[in-house]
Parts: sequence; C-alpha cells; structure tokens
Amino acid sequence: MSGSVWIVSYVMLWVAVAVLGFSVVVLLRQVGVLHARVRPSGVHPAGEGPARGVAAPPLPGIDYAAKSLTVVSFTSSTCAVCAELAPGIQAMQRQYSDIALHTFEFNDQNAPVFNSFAVRSTPYFVTVDQTGVVQLTGVANSLEQLEVMVDESRRINV
Repeated sequence: MSGSVWIVSYVMLWVAVAVLGFSVVVLLRQVGVLHARVRPSGVHPAGEGPARGVAAPPLPGIDYAAKSLTVVSFTSSTCAVCAELAPGIQAMQRQYSDIALHTFEFNDQNAPVFNSFAVRSTPYFVTVDQTGVVQLTGVANSLEQLEVMVDESRRINV
C-alpha cells in the first residue's frame, strides 16, 4: 500500500512540474509580446537623410502636391523589421486617405533614390508636405513610431 502512495505522489509531483514549466513558457512569451508592443514612441533621428525644412529631392512619378502629406519609406528585403512593418504600412495607406505612402526597397534600380535622400539604413521614413518641404525624417522600428511621425508632420502642416 505504501509503495503505491509513493508512486502517486511522484506522478503528481511530475504533473505539477510540467504545469509550472508550461506556465513559465507562456509567461515568457507574453513578456516578449509586451516588449514588442511597448516601444519608444517617435522616430529615431539617424543623422542621415535630408534636413528638415529643405526641399525634398524630386522622385519620378511622385507629385508631392497631390496629397496633404507624402510619406517616403525606405526598406530592404534583408531587413526583418521592414518585413514586420510592411502590412502595417499598407494598412496606413488605406486608413489615411489624405496621405500618400511610397515605399522604395533597396536594390540597384532604387539606389539613386536612396542616394538622393542620403539614406543608408532601413526602415527609414521621410515625410514631405504639399509644397515639397521635408517635415520629419528618421528610423521607425514600429508602426506606432511611424504613426507618431505622421501625426507630428500633420501638426506641423496645420
């Protein structure tokens, strides 16, 4: 009789250890999700790109006067953050009807655009008003940072 009590207690102990181990894994995942959501707001000036308040370089096929604000996005196919931001950028295009979003992925064809804007890192964003003047520039690592950039540029424009 006492041998079966020991076996039952060991089984219960291992079940408890398995449940606690699973709980730790779930909590660690949740911490990762929270870390991804709670990022610094606003863009990070990277010391590159056009200066604020100067005329933006002309882009083929893009009319800055067409919308109240133009957001030029510079991405790379090897950038994990760029891939993470891509669906959000497309959703922003649908959400904000008064802004134009143009994305340039780094390749041989778009290298002159990267050079004309003096961009060396991705994901890099430049906002340009209707008159073709650069409002804000910087690296945004989350959709929230990009939205803050758009909102600040709109406030400057008013």
